[in-house]
Amino acid sequence: MTRADRVPDTRAFQRVVDHVRGAIARGELAPGDRLPSERELVEQFGIARSSVREALRVLESMELVRPQPRDPRGPLVLQVSTEPIRRSVAMFTSATAITLSELVQLRMVVDAAANLMAALRRTDAQLLALERNMARMRASIPLGYADFSNHDLEFHEIIAQAGGNRLVRVYGDITREAVLGLIQETILDAGDRTALMLQSTRHHAAVYAAIEARDGLRASRLARESLYGYYADFVGAEDRAVMAALVRECGGYLPD
Repeated sequence: MTRADRVPDTRAFQRVVDHVRGAIARGELAPGDRLPSERELVEQFGIARSSVREALRVLESMELVRPQPRDPRGPLVLQVSTEPIRRSVAMFTSATAITLSELVQLRMVVDAAANLMAALRRTDAQLLALERNMARMRASIPLGYADFSNHDLEFHEIIAQAGGNRLVRVYGDITREAVLGLIQETILDAGDRTALMLQSTRHHAAVYAAIEARDGLRASRLARESLYGYYADFVGAEDRAVMAALVRECGGYLPD
């Protein structure tokens, strides 16, 4: 890290934050490295110790560094995590300004991508994990929807892991949870719960078969078709048309 020019203390801490973030992004600071001590940062940036401490608090809240009490060296640089992204997106999607239709449309895009990548990258061990999950899902039907729903989420989590893209996994997890939070009771009250669970198991079996065959396009299409069929009746006509276009984009079929 090179010596920075002196700047006024007002918002000076942000220069330290930006410098450290940039160094981590460029690979100049790796997990396990140490930042300079507070005294060294004061000298390097020519700012007050209070500004340095504020910068370190911000970096800690971003989960980029961890302080080491009673250690004369600077904070420890951490492995970059998706958790801050997860929390930010979760807070955004939980806001009342985000509509069900927006969440479902995003989920149609993300789940379709997750299925496609899983079909291309899955391992035999991940196929076995999906098989075992589906067995647990079928066995949970007599136990009620709450137990079944946990296995349903696990099915999608295994697919996201198989796809190997952490951002797709994060956004998929959050949108599924947000959609369920908005509409689960409405859907359950509107229909036969056992029929809905059986419908889900049939869909999962079809997705599994496509992933096993490494047919990414089919696996992707199944995600969009299923989400349209499940949620189209709960959104307005304009948003339903957008959802229909997403289905048609990948060659999917709409229910009569």
